[in-house]
Amino acid sequence: MQERHTPTEGEGASLSRRNFITIAAASTAATLPAVALAEASGKTSRLPQSLDAQFDACVAQLREILAKMHPYISVMHDTYFSTRRDGSFNFLIQGDVEFQPFQGDGIYLVSIEGHPYEYLVREQRVVSYEGRDLGFSHYYGRARCDDGGWDDYERYLSPKFIRKLGEVPA
Repeated sequence: MQERHTPTEGEGASLSRRNFITIAAASTAATLPAVALAEASGKTSRLPQSLDAQFDACVAQLREILAKMHPYISVMHDTYFSTRRDGSFNFLIQGDVEFQPFQGDGIYLVSIEGHPYEYLVREQRVVSYEGRDLGFSHYYGRARCDDGGWDDYERYLSPKFIRKLGEVPA
């Protein structure tokens, strides 16, 4: 059975303010070099980070992973993140490939909303009412049908040419 220890007078049962402050100051001084060393050695990354710092680190790592997964990307746009008033959010990272310049009328693999489609494409130079060339073109194309022919409907195409596949069929 354990005996109760009750200090008797003169055995140092109490701690004076001076002794308490001296002990506290000494222990604080002893920890300062350890904290400074931890900061210098980078071990502070184990400390909890703010949510914003965690998010930024996560996005940076995600961008690196996406760049490795999609090596043909020529441009990775800035990250878009917005919080809405209702509590929902929107997050977007977009990478684009470098599209090829138009190389004359022919069959092209064209990107439409991120999907490749085969089109028979023709160029139409844009001119003013007076007939002056305005220095740019519009592109129109007919999609490849399942039977191998070309659709009768001709649509306007944005100039997102992945590559030219061939010349205009005879």
